[in-house]
Amino acid sequence: MDRKKIIIFIVVFLLVGIISIGIYSYFKNKNSGNLPTNASLYDKFNPFGTSNKVPVGDRTTTTTVDNKPGETTVSTSRFYQITTFSVSGAAFLEDTRKLPNQTDEVTGDLKTEIVPSLRYAEKATGHIYQMFLDTRKTGQISNSTIPGVHEVVFGDGAKSAIYRYLSEDKSITSFLAILGGGSNFLSPDILNISISPDNTQFFSLIKNKNGVVGTTKSFNETKTKQVFASPFSEWISEWVTEYNVYLTTKASYLVNGSVFSLNITNGTLTKLFGGIPGLTTLANNDGNLVLFGASLNKGPTLNIFDIKNHTSADLGVYGLPEKCIWSHDNTNVYCAVPNTIMGTEYPDSWYQGLYSFTDYFVKINTKTKEISTLANSQEETPVDATNLFLNDKEDKLFFINKKDGTLWELSL
Repeated sequence: MDRKKIIIFIVVFLLVGIISIGIYSYFKNKNSGNLPTNASLYDKFNPFGTSNKVPVGDRTTTTTVDNKPGETTVSTSRFYQITTFSVSGAAFLEDTRKLPNQTDEVTGDLKTEIVPSLRYAEKATGHIYQMFLDTRKTGQISNSTIPGVHEVVFGDGAKSAIYRYLSEDKSITSFLAILGGGSNFLSPDILNISISPDNTQFFSLIKNKNGVVGTTKSFNETKTKQVFASPFSEWISEWVTEYNVYLTTKASYLVNGSVFSLNITNGTLTKLFGGIPGLTTLANNDGNLVLFGASLNKGPTLNIFDIKNHTSADLGVYGLPEKCIWSHDNTNVYCAVPNTIMGTEYPDSWYQGLYSFTDYFVKINTKTKEISTLANSQEETPVDATNLFLNDKEDKLFFINKKDGTLWELSL
């Protein structure tokens, strides 16, 4: 190859390289405008998003502390892990704490104060612990060992607990324990338990040869009253108002479910609504609104049903009522909703543990349909929240992480 051809070859090679670099830079800068500079790896690899039902908002898990000029901004997590072990149940209570070195002049006893607290049961042992929320001080208040506790339901201001555990014959056995002394076994055929609104009684669905019976019982008395009987046994109960228990058919995406209202004073059963695939429900404390989940071909949707007006509305977000809790105002609802939905067979696949969510937390106004994003666990420690409950001030949300059974707190 002569010198002239070599020079021409080098020039053409350089021009092709310059043009290629220019084209690459142009399209890189153009496409970079589609995502924020702080987009997560998930967003960058999923530029189309997950669903038009996922509300847009500031999904932050941190709060910024104001600083003086020259100081570094500090961020603190709003998530707090309460236990390192799995729990089978938990409850909030206003408990009494003795004040050291402060004696009542009349009685001579130590003075006391009322302190926001938690009680929770360790899944592996059944031991019950208490935490004072102001000091985070924890103590064990029950050391009766019950291996493999399936569920603990607290009632009577968390002074009583119903243990449900797997017995030697592989059936679920239930017994009531009065914390501080006393216990008695309940029926071995209990399928479902729900607590009364005033926290003093519980409703049980008990299987028998004819189907099920429903009974009410006080935490402080041995007397049991039958208020319901049905040849159909697949019910989930929720004691909503003083005289009404809502009964929802057990859910599957393959079955259209219905919800009924049981009047426990006269035994009347009234259908509220139905024909919903994968129906699960959560009523507010007034009993006039029901948050319900429906299994659709794109995933489980959250909806609201107005009992008085007999109307329903889509809330515009995917999720499950089992991952929600009503506000004390009976209008707003707090929910842990998935960042990503996989599959459509809900709630079955979530119950069975085939899919696990990573949640962000929202507050939904069921009247205006306004959705406020509170925090996103995806940005810190991924959680799949269930068994949600609030403190009295409604500035803390507690939940169990379904991924490992640990108890958590989210500051609102």
